[in-house]
Amino acid sequence: MDDNLQLLEAKVLEAVALIKDLKAENSRLAARCGDLAAQVADLESGRERLAAELANARASAGDIEKYEAKRKEVEDRVGGLLQKLAALG
Repeated sequence: MDDNLQLLEAKVLEAVALIKDLKAENSRLAARCGDLAAQVADLESGRERLAAELANARASAGDIEKYEAKRKEVEDRVGGLLQKLAALG
């Protein structure tokens, strides 16, 4: 009977030690989860900022294309007028 009691006591102590280790691991994992959640939030914020910058860059590129088309049109007209002026003179 004493052997069974000692065996049971050993198993209980082993279980208590395992529970203690699992609680420590759970705390470590919970802290790691918090760190990862903060990193995800930072990355999402950065992604949103980059998306806004990309939208602005695309809008600027569209404006540049419009201005370039107008510049080419003005250049063509001025070139044509200069040719007419040269033909007159």
